Amino acid sequence: MKILPNSFSTISFVSILLLLSFSSVAEWEVITHTNTNNETQTQVAFNENKSGYTLEIYKDSVEAIRLRFSLKTKFDVFSKEICPSYQIDTNMIVNRSINEAPCLTDKVWSEYILAYVNNSNVTSSKLDAFMNGSKVIFRFMLENGSYMETEFSLDGSKRATLSVLGDNITTNP
Repeated sequence: MKILPNSFSTISFVSILLLLSFSSVAEWEVITHTNTNNETQTQVAFNENKSGYTLEIYKDSVEAIRLRFSLKTKFDVFSKEICPSYQIDTNMIVNRSINEAPCLTDKVWSEYILAYVNNSNVTSSKLDAFMNGSKVIFRFMLENGSYMETEFSLDGSKRATLSVLGDNITTNP
């Protein structure tokens, strides 16, 4: 087998391009947050998109399953007027928690309750959409009046979320 002079460099170049394209797609992972007040640790399904925005899904101490969307920088601040909205694939646009409760919002994050665990069962079409969808788009306004939009891949979100919820939890749409 004869290797042409430029074959090795061409193969190397293509390999590098493939690696870069795969690394640009952020994968969901499980991380641990530690509450500095009481040292309590919480497992979190986490994703940071290529623009630097983050999504987290976790179960809190009262068995609420929460979704937190955070801005990429402390220099940007959410508008106080309206919660960010999100749309999974072609589903309806949402900016509220379950039971039509408003989202909780701070200067740099907004949080939504997706479901409650009841006797080791979770029934939630919103949680199901996050675990089985392909992408979610967040649309939001900043305090300075700028309208922004960012997208997250949901590839791997089901695996990470189920890991965070625990083996004894059954989920239903």
